[in-house]
Amino acid sequence: MAHTSLTPELVSHAIALAAEFAKSQKVIAAKARIGLFYQNAEATDLFRKVSEYGEELRNKHMAGMPPAEEELSKFDQLRAAVVENELCKGFLESRQILDDMLSVVNQYLCLAIEKGTAPTDEEVAESMNQQMSACSCGGGCHGDCGDCSNDSCEKHECKCGKSEDECCGGGDHACQCGKH
Repeated sequence: MAHTSLTPELVSHAIALAAEFAKSQKVIAAKARIGLFYQNAEATDLFRKVSEYGEELRNKHMAGMPPAEEELSKFDQLRAAVVENELCKGFLESRQILDDMLSVVNQYLCLAIEKGTAPTDEEVAESMNQQMSACSCGGGCHGDCGDCSNDSCEKHECKCGKSEDECCGGGDHACQCGKH
């Protein structure tokens, strides 16, 4: 048994759930779109470029050197190109679908452990809504309130109103400046 913290019965259930996911048409379609992305050198190169350039700008910002307007403009152009590229767009959407599916399963498991019984669909939906509304943001900080990509922003606090240390980090976050 790979994970000794699981009983043989739990391993059996985990294997059955994994098998159901593996044959799910939603998962198969998402994996196919991800595969198409990885088979296209132009799309993967574009995605790599925007990731690397974004990291470069973030590192520059973290070092106390605000990026120039030209650099921000270049990043915005790269990001727009990724969003306009059907293969990149499909890759991002498919990753989001798979992440969402795993989040829902995880929510079922967490609530079952917390409650000591299997949660209802309504309980899971309510719990997920509570998590999202606790930090009802949407934008550029992605759970790290100090990760503002707008160097002219004076308000790097998350809209959820909590300090960076208190922030739950769930969902997408945005700076209070509203520009992300």
